[in-house]
Amino acid sequence: MYNCNWLFNIPTKLIFGSDSVNEVGKEASRLGNKALIVTGTSAMQRLGYTEMVKKLLEQSGVAFELFAKVESNPRISTVEEGVDLVKETECNLVIGLGGGSVIDAAKAIASTAGLDLSVQELMEKGIPSKGLPCIAIPTTSGTGAEVTGISVLTNSEKKRKDALRGLENLPNVAIIDPTLTLKLPPYITANTGMDALTHAIEAYTSKTASPVSDLFARKAISLVNQGLRRAVYSGTDLVAREKMALASNFAGMAIALAGTGAAHGIGMTVGGITDADHGTVVGLALPEVIRYNLPAALEKYRDIAELMGEKTKSLPLRAAAELAAVAVTKLLFDLNLPQCLSDIGVTREMFPELLADTKTQKVWLNNARAVSDEDKEKFFEVLF
Repeated sequence: MYNCNWLFNIPTKLIFGSDSVNEVGKEASRLGNKALIVTGTSAMQRLGYTEMVKKLLEQSGVAFELFAKVESNPRISTVEEGVDLVKETECNLVIGLGGGSVIDAAKAIASTAGLDLSVQELMEKGIPSKGLPCIAIPTTSGTGAEVTGISVLTNSEKKRKDALRGLENLPNVAIIDPTLTLKLPPYITANTGMDALTHAIEAYTSKTASPVSDLFARKAISLVNQGLRRAVYSGTDLVAREKMALASNFAGMAIALAGTGAAHGIGMTVGGITDADHGTVVGLALPEVIRYNLPAALEKYRDIAELMGEKTKSLPLRAAAELAAVAVTKLLFDLNLPQCLSDIGVTREMFPELLADTKTQKVWLNNARAVSDEDKEKFFEVLF
């Protein structure tokens, strides 16, 4: 049974389907008359998506400004720059067009704009009220950021990731158009897809899992198993892209309800210090986290193994559960993703800094099995 009371409250309006991006003008005109379009530094412009959104806004009578400065691990300073631009140009709506980093930044800009507190103060004290309205248009299938109230931001001076959290940080509208992911290169498809899978698995085994989060998590795991390999190696397969877009969204709703765990404890720390890609880090950590957590959630890890296509019916419970880690390892191999920290530039000289940071990351508290500081140190040793 479940160990907690639970609340289901995801107020974001979801619009899903091929060519649904065409709805952005109509949705924007309901929420404001001048939008700040937030993107990364080049991809959206290169693919033509920025111009497409601009034209759709123009057709609906919505003016706009462009803020194309969000990096792969968005910095607090970048968000603050976006907030300043909102105020200078009198925008009353924020549109995030891009991957999870862009959407996290867009949400944080919208939440902060118009308030008398800085981003850092909001991260420390919470968001007192809703900021500007926000529309999220994801162009990767990984974070599910369009349906979470979390913005993960990097303090570049401290080399540390923290999060802005709260229902007030949820977008008003999420437009999930799988056709926007058709041009994603294999590596980005793979590493963002591993983020979606890690979200789903950690939410499913979380201490605060609920019947509702389990529904989203189970379906997301199944969809990743069906779609991720195909999306990586046959990028124009729209059915595979649809499965991954839905998996990312469902996994996002699962973590909005149940949170994440140890793989994200590792991911927050390593990403903050090395600027490594988030999905790559949590993905390589996931098999070892599963092995560590097995005693606390044998039945659920058996379920995960089955959802990922492993044959478990004739096996004892422990042996069946162990296949969850095997299935994830196979997937990492098939996707040609790193399986150890040394492959992404982590060195032993970094260990003291990594350990000092990870001991302060709160996400560990939600892990299926309690993790001591000594166990955290062992994780880095084993994963190295």
